[in-house]
Amino acid sequence: MTIPGLDPSGELGRLFFQIQSKSGHDKDVRHEPATSRGAADAVDLSRLAQDIRNYSSRAAELPDVRADRIQEVQQALAQGKELSTPNQLADAIARETILNALGS
Repeated sequence: MTIPGLDPSGELGRLFFQIQSKSGHDKDVRHEPATSRGAADAVDLSRLAQDIRNYSSRAAELPDVRADRIQEVQQALAQGKELSTPNQLADAIARETILNALGS
């Protein structure tokens, strides 16, 4: 829907960005309204957004299956070693129970 006479890069847009910057919510983000001459919009991501983007791209590069860890577990099982202690099992069960209760 277009409302005639409202130009977001004009006076209304400048007022909106002034109010938004005074609110303090977007201290790390800079907004620049587009000009009517076709210039590109500019956005500076906050440090948190940059970190999320970097970690997401790094996580996408990791394999779905960690073959090295699977091999370690298989070797431990073949040698008859315990993979966890009773305390580790109790902690895992308690943690899962608490998380399930919070999720309900």
